[in-house]
Amino acid sequence: MPHVTDYIQWRGDIPFENDPLNEVDNLIFCLLSYVELDGAVPSTPDRCVTLREAAKEYFFTHDPKDERPLGLIVPREIVALFRQMADAPRYRDLQLCGYVNEICEKKQVQFSALTIRLPDDTWFAAVRGTDDTIVGWREDFNLSWMDEVPAQRLTAEYLDNLPLTKNSRLYVGGHSKGGNLAIYAAMNADPKVRKRIQHVYSLDGPGFPPEIVTSPAYRTIQPKVTKIVPSSSIVGMIFETPEPCRVVSSDSDGIMQHSAFTWLLDGDQFITEPDLSSSSQLFNEELNHWIATLTPEQRERAVDALFTVLHANGATSFSEVMSNFPASIPAMLGAYVGLTPADRRHLVEALAILFKASTAKRKPTPAPASAPSSATSKATAEIPAETAAGADSAAPARADTDADAGTTASPSAEDATEIAD
Repeated sequence: MPHVTDYIQWRGDIPFENDPLNEVDNLIFCLLSYVELDGAVPSTPDRCVTLREAAKEYFFTHDPKDERPLGLIVPREIVALFRQMADAPRYRDLQLCGYVNEICEKKQVQFSALTIRLPDDTWFAAVRGTDDTIVGWREDFNLSWMDEVPAQRLTAEYLDNLPLTKNSRLYVGGHSKGGNLAIYAAMNADPKVRKRIQHVYSLDGPGFPPEIVTSPAYRTIQPKVTKIVPSSSIVGMIFETPEPCRVVSSDSDGIMQHSAFTWLLDGDQFITEPDLSSSSQLFNEELNHWIATLTPEQRERAVDALFTVLHANGATSFSEVMSNFPASIPAMLGAYVGLTPADRRHLVEALAILFKASTAKRKPTPAPASAPSSATSKATAEIPAETAAGADSAAPARADTDADAGTTASPSAEDATEIAD
């Protein structure tokens, strides 16, 4: 079955003037944001280079035949995808600008973004998801107890700094944590920027706490949001997701479905499935129920406990943890033993839920591409009110029945309430 790299081979000679931006182009741009483009793309949004020029600079210092992994989390295929784009007429003359990459362990922030300028004053802000750094994953887990993580604020500021005109059309998207950041930035951007936003894409990105998804700001941007998740989604099932959710087929299992290189295509659309797998729905219910039973302070302590153990050997990335794992075991066990009994219990509970979900097997038969995703996606935990720690329950995510990536199901009247700009 075709994947995203097959799409570039098939559609790479068709310019955007003849075939406008579609949902697969969105995925490609979001994956491009994972490439380390320091020195190849200007950091300011008012200076641009072509994608082909950026690739030439990048591959001058990076061997395209280098098979070494970019990290435990980031697939090596991203570099090959970049090279494909540089050779494809559809992508090679697109303008790249505004590449930023901020990682700070002290501030617990991992943020990176890239802007792609298309013809006719169309802009696409691609926000990187979690990379291989431990601090990046720490920030992900901080979403469970912090009102706002640094990367969310930085993404909103990033959009505000784009030199848009009154005729600009802005798209925002991201994979994994990048999808969460894209939605958060869109709802918190300057009103003038929000008016220019055409659509927001979250590709298997985590959701938000109930107090955010029920806010007027979220409901204002929600009609423009499309969330796309694989059938055995894990990351995309964390927290609440009220917006329409499209379930796509993957040829991998469990946590490996998080890699968008495993998602299956039919032409310029994803092959969809009628609903999430039972394992994904169960994970959603168990994890979100577990989160709801803890106070924010307990969640913070659980996160601290996990990363105290991971940092025990001084590693700064998951690749370092795994490459030296045998030698790290004594230090990690020592850190674990040093935790309080309650912290150890919370840590074991969370790891058990994650392990069960990550090893789940997929259903073998994908739905035909022509069949829209019509079943209800249980992308939010259906937690009884009495167990939700007093939190408001957001509406469950619905499966998007629109095949066109640029449209979503119409919201209710109250959901469409606009914030006065």
